[in-house]
Amino acid sequence: MSTFTMGLLSDTHIPHRLKRLPQAALDALAGVDVILHAGDVDDPAALEPLREIAPVHAVSGNFHILDLSDGGASLPKVVELELANRRVVLVHGHRPGPIGFLFKGLHVFAENLRLTDNGALNRRSARRLARAYPEADIIVFGHSHRAHVEWIGDILLVNPGAVLKSGNREHPSVARISIGKGKPKVEIIPLPGR
Repeated sequence: MSTFTMGLLSDTHIPHRLKRLPQAALDALAGVDVILHAGDVDDPAALEPLREIAPVHAVSGNFHILDLSDGGASLPKVVELELANRRVVLVHGHRPGPIGFLFKGLHVFAENLRLTDNGALNRRSARRLARAYPEADIIVFGHSHRAHVEWIGDILLVNPGAVLKSGNREHPSVARISIGKGKPKVEIIPLPGR
């Protein structure tokens, strides 16, 4: 069986926080069979350089008040795919609507007080997504700007992190999932800070 490779990225926030995809991100995804963008594209035209590498699937993200961005609302909220005989779910990972906005505000407040971090947000999101998509083999999500890899039962959950540097604690990254014999293998690829 040959290896099938998925390139993962999220939270590019183009053009509000980045003008374009950094070359390091494009280089890290070179040679993949498909690219999955887990939301906060902001401008779907920013996906074009990725399409030169491989077919691209992308989902919308969440609204950002300070950027006046809808997170790429024209994109679907969820994409479900069959890739290399695996059921793959692509979703941003935030809680939508007013409840999600409230949870995000509480999380940011607690994070500023150093009562929690985005690792806790990833773990909560992973548990919620595994319950929401129990038939998935792989769930790719974003939102927290922090890379995360976790198995919940037989479901692999991967957050590739954000392409842009976020604050002082989170470092930019993308990811690759290789599917061959055995369990999928995940590689988190750090990007140079901006």
